[in-house]
Amino acid sequence: MANSSVLAGATINGVSTFMLSSNVTVERTTIPVTALGDSWEKNVQGVARVSGSVEVAYDKSDHANIIANLITPSSPNAAVSATFTWNSGETWTGNLYVNSVNATASVDDIVKATMNFVGDGTWTC
Repeated sequence: MANSSVLAGATINGVSTFMLSSNVTVERTTIPVTALGDSWEKNVQGVARVSGSVEVAYDKSDHANIIANLITPSSPNAAVSATFTWNSGETWTGNLYVNSVNATASVDDIVKATMNFVGDGTWTC
């Protein structure tokens, strides 16, 4: 899991933002395979997935592009591309679906928003 209070930036759906904070979790699921009569639960390894939230700040002029492309992507059911770059230089790249965006009022043309997301497919770290 990557978690930091001061991050370098994120590019989400082609829009560059400044990341204020993030919580990105990469995990591997398990699949129960317990049989009737077993005394203990049995599992097999499942698939990997990424999910989390990111708090970003961006120019007000980009707000309509971010929201419009997330609500109505150019292709139906298409995930958007994202790249998270931390101050350490570590970069994570992949596709994601944004579940929600909570944007606050802009101050001096800067919008602050929290986006909750789930990954789609392979991520590179």
